[in-house]
Order: sequence, then structure tokens, then C-alpha cells
Amino acid sequence: MDRLVHHELRAVLSVCSALAVALTVLGLVRGFSAPDSALAKYVGVLLALLVVWTLLKATRIKWISHVRDFEKAVPVEDVDVVLPTDRFLRDHPFSPGLFGMYLVFALPVAFWDPWALGVLLWSPLDWLGQAALVARWERRNGLLLWRGHVGSRPWELSVSRRPPTRTATGAQPA
Repeated sequence: MDRLVHHELRAVLSVCSALAVALTVLGLVRGFSAPDSALAKYVGVLLALLVVWTLLKATRIKWISHVRDFEKAVPVEDVDVVLPTDRFLRDHPFSPGLFGMYLVFALPVAFWDPWALGVLLWSPLDWLGQAALVARWERRNGLLLWRGHVGSRPWELSVSRRPPTRTATGAQPA
């Protein structure tokens, strides 16, 4: 069981690493060239679409909203589980399986058409927006979102109360 924010950030780091390796291999084989202005326009349009998509997911529109899913999450107190420590993202920041899967797919795509890697850039940017949405929801509601409390259904979410913050010495605040 891990926090949804950590899951999203781990996926972003793994996929961006795979894309960076694919671009480096492509540059070493074909040579590095300066990006043109069409690339900047392409990235700008991609980012604008992702911002709109993330804002739509933050609404309560049926079939699009992720906020509705967050609010339907099962409280952890109702489920007999042990929550992992806060250091989970620091201990496991990378997903080797996702990295390998994206790298195996990204290398042939990069040699076929380097511009097609922009399509592969959609998912990490979408996951980054999802992580921001989850972090905002957690902060506003004072809860933490968890995924994977049932091994056979890892997409189901659960929530727990946010632990009280500690001071620099580790003592409880007064």
C-alpha cells in the first residue's frame, strides 16, 4: 500500500528517465541538433492541453472528475492494514518495471520519428498534474490518499487522517 502522490511521482520519474535515455541514445546515434521553433509550439500546445485536462479532472463533472473518486475512498480505519512509513518515496523513488517498459517502447519510436516521443511525454505530464491534484486535495481535506489496500484491486483508494506535524527536534507541536 502506498500513497497515491508517491505512486504518481514515482511513475513520472521512471518515465522521464526512460525518455531521457531514449533521447540520449538517439542523439548519440544520429547526432544532437538544436530544437526548432516548431518544437516549442508543439510543447506549448501539449502543456496547454494538459493544464485544461488537469483542471477538468479537478471539477465534479461526471466521468471526468477525479475529486469524486477521492471522496468515495474507504477510510483506512475500516480496513485492517498497516500504513507504510513516510520515507517510502525516498526509499523507493523509481519503478524499474515501468522504466524498462517505456524504454523498450521509446527507443524504436525515437528512431522512427523523434517527434513521436512527444506523445510519450503526455503520460508523465498527466501523472504530474494528477500528483498536484492529489496533493491539493489532501492538503485541503487534511487526509492522505492511499492505493492498494486490496491487492487484487490496486486502483481502489482509501484515506487516513494526516498525522500531526512535528517540530525540527521531532517533538509534537505545542
